[in-house]
Amino acid sequence: MSVELVTILLFGGLILLLALGVPVAFAIGGISVVFTFLLWGSPGLYTVATTTISEITDPVLITIPLFLLMGNFLLHSGISDRLFQALSYWLSGLRGGLAIVSIGVCVALAMCSGFGPGILTLGLIAVPAMLKRSYDKSLALGSVMAGGVLGDIIPPSIIMIVFAYITRFSIGRLFFGGVIPGLICASLYVLYIVIRCYFRPQLAPKAAEDVSWKMRWVSLKEVIIPTLLVLMVLGSIFLGIATPTEAAGVGAFGAFLCCLIYRRFSWKIMVTSCRETLKISSMALWILVAATLFGVFYTSAGAQSLVMGIVTGLPVNRWIILIAMQIILLVFGMFMDDYAIIIICAPIFAPIAISLGFDPIWFAIVFILNMQVAYLTPPFGWALILMKGVAPPEITTADIWRSVPPFVTIQLLVLVLTMLLPQLVLWLPGRMF
Repeated sequence: MSVELVTILLFGGLILLLALGVPVAFAIGGISVVFTFLLWGSPGLYTVATTTISEITDPVLITIPLFLLMGNFLLHSGISDRLFQALSYWLSGLRGGLAIVSIGVCVALAMCSGFGPGILTLGLIAVPAMLKRSYDKSLALGSVMAGGVLGDIIPPSIIMIVFAYITRFSIGRLFFGGVIPGLICASLYVLYIVIRCYFRPQLAPKAAEDVSWKMRWVSLKEVIIPTLLVLMVLGSIFLGIATPTEAAGVGAFGAFLCCLIYRRFSWKIMVTSCRETLKISSMALWILVAATLFGVFYTSAGAQSLVMGIVTGLPVNRWIILIAMQIILLVFGMFMDDYAIIIICAPIFAPIAISLGFDPIWFAIVFILNMQVAYLTPPFGWALILMKGVAPPEITTADIWRSVPPFVTIQLLVLVLTMLLPQLVLWLPGRMF
C-alpha cells in the first residue's frame, strides 16, 4: 500500500470516526491498531503492546495526576473566594474593578494549578457578584472565561505537559516559555477592561461599599499562602531544586495543606478530589497512548516524511507555511477538542517547523497560544461549556458566546506578537537553562 493511499485512508477514517461521535482516544488508537494489522499483520501488533507498556510506565507522566490533584484540592480549599474578596477591596473604587480582580485571581490560580479552577470557582463567585452590581453581562462573563483559559499558557499547564510528551520537548522550557506571553495576555485583558469602562461607565458601575484602608491591609494576609504555593512549585523549578515532576508533587502536597489551613478538609473532599484526578488522568493517559500509537504507525509508514518533503519543497516563504498551520489550528479549534488537535497536528507540524528553521520551544508556545484561542471559540470552546455549567440560570448560551469576541481578539493579538517577537518566549528559558 502506497504512502499516499495510507495517508488518505488514515485521515479519512479518523475524520469519519470522529464525525460518528467515537471518543477521540478510541478513534485515534483504534484506527492506528487496525492499520498496523492491515499493513504488517499480527507481528505488527507486538509494536502496539510494547509501545503501550512503555507509555503507561513512563515516570514523567506522574506529573499529570499530581498537578490535577493540586488543582482539585485548591478548588475545594476556598482559596479563590479569599483571593477574590481580598483583591476586590483594593480595587473597590475602580470601574470594572471586579472584572480586573477576576483576571488577577485567574492568573494566581493558573500559576498554582493550571486550567479549570479559575472558570469553575469564579463562575460561581465572581459572575453573580458582578451581575448583582449591574455589570454588563458580556464584561462579567468574558473576563472570567478569558482569565480562566490563561491556565493553558501560564505554567503549570496540563496541555503543555501533553504537548511536550508527544513531541519530546522539554517540559521545563515550555513552562518558562509561556510565562511572558501569558502575563502579556493578562495585562492586555486588564487594559481593555479599564479603557472600555472609562469610555462606557455604564458597563461597570462603581461599587457602593465603603472599604477602609484597614480592611485592605488586613486582606493582604489572604495573598500569602497562594504566593508561597507558587514559589514552591515554579520557584523550585526556577532555582533548579526540583524537576517539573517533583515540583508537581510539592504542589499537590501544598494544596493539601491549604485545605487543612483553611479548615476545608474532609474525607469527602479527599475522595472527590482523588476521583476527579483519576478520571481526568485516565482520559489523558488513553489519549497519550493513542497519540503515540498513531505517531509510531504514521512514521513507520513513511507518511510523515512524505508530508515534510512536500511542505519543505514548496516554493513559498517558510512564514507562509507557518501562518497556514496557524489557520488550520484556528479552524480545528472551533470544532475539535484541544487534545485531539494536539494528537493529530503536533507530531506533523512540530517536525515541519523545526525543519524550516523555527525554534521548537517558540513553535510549541505559538501552538499552545492557538489552543488557548480554541478554548474560547464556539461552538466547541471548553471555556464556554464550563461557564454554561456554572453560570446563573438567567445566563443563556447566546450571552456566553457574545462575550468572547473582544478577548479572542486580544488572544490573537498576543499570538501575532509572539510570532513576530520570538524572544518573548525564548528569553526566560534561555536565562533558566
